[in-house]
Amino acid sequence: MALVAGLLATQGCLPATSKEAFVGDAVELKCDGVWNVCLGQVAGCLLDEDHYISGTFPGSRKVLVTTPEGDWKIRVEIFLDPDVTPRFPGTETEISWFEPGCADQYRYQMSLDNTSSGDFFERAGRDNVFVVERDVEEFGDHLVTIYSDAITRYAVKTMVLKTRD
Repeated sequence: MALVAGLLATQGCLPATSKEAFVGDAVELKCDGVWNVCLGQVAGCLLDEDHYISGTFPGSRKVLVTTPEGDWKIRVEIFLDPDVTPRFPGTETEISWFEPGCADQYRYQMSLDNTSSGDFFERAGRDNVFVVERDVEEFGDHLVTIYSDAITRYAVKTMVLKTRD
């Protein structure tokens, strides 16, 4: 069965992912709290793998993602609702990861990504899921900001992944 799914995926025959399939067993967070992260920066919630947030673009969201000691990367997955009308890809989508204390910032800007078409929806592909990840250096609470000027509804999940054993 996995071989058939793999063949269908490579031929572009798999159906688009639904929001329900994307979130799975995760529970939605309102993410409207006030978590003081560092001077001038506030997050709405602590987002772990058991939870997701949803909302609408254009706009931005700020969440905290906690990493333990070791070598980790933080993955951000954004489901873009294919049923929204009107729907517009915008011209700028940006994800930023901050080290604890916000001293260091890593930024992904779709407009500067030479491997991307620059179209948020095209980059999400047939499964409607945009994925970007970044290695982080320190353990603790990392502020992650998500911004897009696209017009759509979304759901966001984060994952903390080990980079090496």
